[in-house]
Amino acid sequence: MIAFEDLSHICDRTGSPWGHRWAFRTLYEQVEYKGEAKGISVKQVGSTYTSKRCAECGFTADENRATRNDFRCVKCESEANADYNAAKNIGMRYVRRGQQSSRRTGNSQLALKSGTVTPSGGFTAHPEGFEAKFMDKPHPPRANPSG
Repeated sequence: MIAFEDLSHICDRTGSPWGHRWAFRTLYEQVEYKGEAKGISVKQVGSTYTSKRCAECGFTADENRATRNDFRCVKCESEANADYNAAKNIGMRYVRRGQQSSRRTGNSQLALKSGTVTPSGGFTAHPEGFEAKFMDKPHPPRANPSG
């Protein structure tokens, strides 16, 4: 399964020219076509707040995405590339949608280059040396409240 953010109305939201709409639709259709040939389903999920929601703790705020490229949660201080954080949210949105369906595909998981995410178990990192080990930035050290 490949999950895409539903970008059907992205140009209306961003004011981008019609050519961008065509590019998004073409990309999705080409991936869907190639996926079908390999037996891989391609679906779209809603995009609301995927770029401002922390994939680690779920906290959503405009301040979480201060720059185009950097994501830093103001609540749990998790840091990641902003697009990678949004991609995790998109994948989790699809996984959770499957859990809420009548088929209850509750054993779903989201495979990422740096690990696997499950709705109930959180994030499990791949072993050291995996090709994309730098996608998730390490959490900053937290102050010890007891002194």
